[in-house]
Amino acid sequence: MPDSPLISVIVPVYNVEKYLRKCLDSICGQTYRNLEILCVNDGSTDGSAAILEEYAARDARIKVFTQPNGGLSAARNTGLEHATGEWVTGVDSDDYLEPDAYEYALSAVADDVDIICFGTKVIWLDQPQETHLIDFYKHPLEGKHKPTLSLISGTDDSFWNKLWRKNLIEQQALRFPVGLWFEDSLFWHTAAPFARSIAYLPGQKYNYIRHAGTIMSQVFGKNPKTLDRVRIAELLMNAYAARPLPGHLQRVQLDSFLFCFTCALSDVPHELHPQVWEGMRRIAFEHCMFDTWPEQLRFLRPVPLLLRPFVRHQGPGKSSYGLPGFRPLVIQRKNGMKITRFLGIKLHRKPC
Repeated sequence: MPDSPLISVIVPVYNVEKYLRKCLDSICGQTYRNLEILCVNDGSTDGSAAILEEYAARDARIKVFTQPNGGLSAARNTGLEHATGEWVTGVDSDDYLEPDAYEYALSAVADDVDIICFGTKVIWLDQPQETHLIDFYKHPLEGKHKPTLSLISGTDDSFWNKLWRKNLIEQQALRFPVGLWFEDSLFWHTAAPFARSIAYLPGQKYNYIRHAGTIMSQVFGKNPKTLDRVRIAELLMNAYAARPLPGHLQRVQLDSFLFCFTCALSDVPHELHPQVWEGMRRIAFEHCMFDTWPEQLRFLRPVPLLLRPFVRHQGPGKSSYGLPGFRPLVIQRKNGMKITRFLGIKLHRKPC
């Protein structure tokens, strides 16, 4: 094509010798040739390093960086530090691309497009298919759109099935949180509100492999590490505080907070739910959220019904709901009034 912007492709690599050749072949064999391929060997102990050196010796577009194991986010951040392309994307090293993925993605380029999203095909190797994933990767719309609340919340948050304009990454100082799961969620929810436009293409050009070794497979196994959702919520709120949201997207803060909150309750083992409640309450207080969100807290009103099996009567006119040792909801009847408090915050007060 006459205008051929450079695409920086970040490939984090850690002990994936079984999948790595297919991944690299799919990148090197792209019909779009103007690529720099940034492979970050994140302390692999298998044959991955030798494979990287082999491919780098025969394709000058491949650059290999080796570092002690720091996790997926640390490897991607190394790639971001060395990326020089106008566009940045990634391929996880156990996944692979269709041959025309980047040529297809660049067909959506316009002057004001900062993120290009293309379709994803989920491939299960040694696990039963999860139909919710197929729905998760369906785009809410097609074509070019300004970011809206529904678009941001309705788009999958994966890093690798998108092209990101490098200027957006630099302007928003975007990086991945080292040591935490759900790093893609933080990146997407921090970047998308500030994009001038987001383009959506329906073609399934990224092949996402699900097998027992992937992080997301562990998420659905109720791993205690899923408590990272709370920390991601905190980092998101800090990011929005540092870079105020556009006026028409002020509610993104609330939507992102509730997204992290509900995902945490879904993902975290039941015995860690008190830590979720306590962590989210702390974040809300630190950012003065309850001062400006009275109407949005209506979603909490069904809580008494949901927690009725756990009711504990604490004396005349006072009941609390929750788990043993942690009762976030208290309903008190006093002087003809019913007062409801959630996490110590007064939600409403009305006549009995």
